[in-house]
Amino acid sequence: MPNSNNRKKTSLALRLIYVIALIFLCVGLCVLGSFRGTGEAYELKTQGKQDAETPSVVFQLEKNCEETDAAGESVTRYYRLKHIYINVGAAYGETGDAVTLRAEIVSGPNSSATQSGGRRLELTFSNFASDEETEETKSLPDDVFYRWVEMTPTATSDTYANGWYVSTYSYVKLTSRTCNVLINEVVFVGEKLVSNSSTAESTGEVVVIPASVYSATPLVGENPEGAAAKAQTLLDRQYLPSTDASRFNRFTVSEEISMMTIAEMRAGNTYGDGNVYRVEAVYGALGEDILALGTLIFGMSPFGLRFFPMLAAAGALLVGSLLVRRIAKNDRAGLVFAVLFALASATLALGGLGTPLMLGVFFFLLSLDMCHRFYANGMKRADFASAVPLLVSGLAGAFAILIHGAFIIPVAGVALLFGAGIVRQLRARRYHLDVAIAEAEAEEAAQKTEKTVSESAEEQTDAPAPALSPAKKKVAAVVAEYRSKTSIAAVTFGCALVIGAIVFALLFALPLYYPYIKMYSDPAQPGISIFGLAAKAFAGGFVGVNAAAESSNAFNIFYLLMRTDGAAYSAVFGAFLNPVAILAAVCGIAFLVYHIVCLARAKQWDKAERNLLRRTMLPLFGLVFALIAAAFAENAVLFVLLAWIFLFMAAADAVSDFTAREGSTGKTSRVLAWVGFGLLVALFVLYFVFATGLPVAASVISAIFG
Repeated sequence: MPNSNNRKKTSLALRLIYVIALIFLCVGLCVLGSFRGTGEAYELKTQGKQDAETPSVVFQLEKNCEETDAAGESVTRYYRLKHIYINVGAAYGETGDAVTLRAEIVSGPNSSATQSGGRRLELTFSNFASDEETEETKSLPDDVFYRWVEMTPTATSDTYANGWYVSTYSYVKLTSRTCNVLINEVVFVGEKLVSNSSTAESTGEVVVIPASVYSATPLVGENPEGAAAKAQTLLDRQYLPSTDASRFNRFTVSEEISMMTIAEMRAGNTYGDGNVYRVEAVYGALGEDILALGTLIFGMSPFGLRFFPMLAAAGALLVGSLLVRRIAKNDRAGLVFAVLFALASATLALGGLGTPLMLGVFFFLLSLDMCHRFYANGMKRADFASAVPLLVSGLAGAFAILIHGAFIIPVAGVALLFGAGIVRQLRARRYHLDVAIAEAEAEEAAQKTEKTVSESAEEQTDAPAPALSPAKKKVAAVVAEYRSKTSIAAVTFGCALVIGAIVFALLFALPLYYPYIKMYSDPAQPGISIFGLAAKAFAGGFVGVNAAAESSNAFNIFYLLMRTDGAAYSAVFGAFLNPVAILAAVCGIAFLVYHIVCLARAKQWDKAERNLLRRTMLPLFGLVFALIAAAFAENAVLFVLLAWIFLFMAAADAVSDFTAREGSTGKTSRVLAWVGFGLLVALFVLYFVFATGLPVAASVISAIFG
């Protein structure tokens, strides 16, 4: 009866782990970001400063629309243009350069705004941050990419304050003055008027004014009609843009790099002479391929970019919990890990970051979990089906390396665990072989005591050789079985990891061939092979540097801030680690030290000490390998997060161990565990807006951050 109850409790804890993973995923998806994104991009070619009056694209605005009023009668409404919003995908100039886009609102397609006129708008920004910025570029915004930005007038007058009557100003000319610029979308926002007059009152309804491309400057080999049709992509996602500064509608700088990479993947082999391309140079090709798949399914939107990273975060929670459950041989430990992971705040924040960060964590934990299955259970039979966990482990380890090259360091730890599993399997072979040999020796001794009828010398000479006895057959079977098990295990894991990494590195680099060629070589005359590109993608984890990417130091895990409005921010995205989770991690370190001391003082080693050693070594070595990787890797936040996860494993084992004890120690531990859980939940709720990037009042942000 006690065993039955224990099984029921174990099953309940396991079900709770699945429920927590599902809730974590659902919450993450709900706050992931907007589904609204941009469509196909258009490269706006520069005309140069000397002939800046020559437009690249001319838009024609609709003058009016038909609608039904409150009385049910059909009326004509006219538009007044108030704002021009633009979504920039990339500026193909040098880092730190000032980039200027100009829009002229004119009455005819061949008209031009005067130099001092009141119908000219511009957007000037810095092309990422640079250590060698001039005084001019330091004052310019550098956070315009993949965000809706309003073009501002070059002069102040009532004309600008009141907007432009579309029946008079029906055309907008858009020009790039400094370098080629990738434009995702242009939106003209205005208001409906009650009558056909430039001074008419507004209906109060703010709308997107319908527009079409009147003309576009033909490129070499293009005709005017083809150029205009190509430029129509500037208007393929017309909706009211949101200038909300929250992460829900905007990308962080590291996400902008991923979006630029995906945009170049979509562009293929189209390129501009003299363009400077920026694509992902830290994470490997596999991560960008997966992010691109998300945007292919859900569009070039925040949700599309962040979908698979959040899915990977939930997968990391589940796989990590099952791993801890197996290490500690206790479902309660897995449940505690799931709670710590879900409520640590930073894990939710970083899971919702549209970079390959969480993808790498998930693949590594999957590799570790599958390899530990082999270490703990060995192979049941000498066949391929029993080696499937090793196949998954090797491939997942290879995928982790292809996400970020520095994962080769912790994956080397997985290879060491595989070696330990082989040693355990050889020890099992020795045990079963000794048993079989003992049985064979006993059988042979029994045969010697039997009396046999003596035959003639000729009959004895002609008699066939005796067949192997059952006991000796068993010895031979054990030897053959474990020889096959060891060979199959080594070949499966080694080929999946090494050959899998090489083969898939080439395959996953193919979709990124053109972006890599644009960044690392000359698209007109590529001087690097796919092998060289795959090698550069791997090396990027150690040496790659992204323009204006967030600081790659370890402290990124505590604080990621998206500044949007000077000193007072209307939104903050912070990967703050819950202080209770930090305290739990410290307790995990103390628990590991306590175990090491106990093992050092043990006078004899039996099953309990060996089990304690296994529970201690995996989190400890995982922590060490993660910190070593963080010391050498670009964007080390990935590996610092991995270090915290191993500390959570140790903390989960500690909570499970102490709360299961009898007497005052167990009672006190259970009380402290429930108090800690309450504080963990309370601080998670407090940090929720920062972990998800939800809008926060500027006054609150100013009070917190000064």
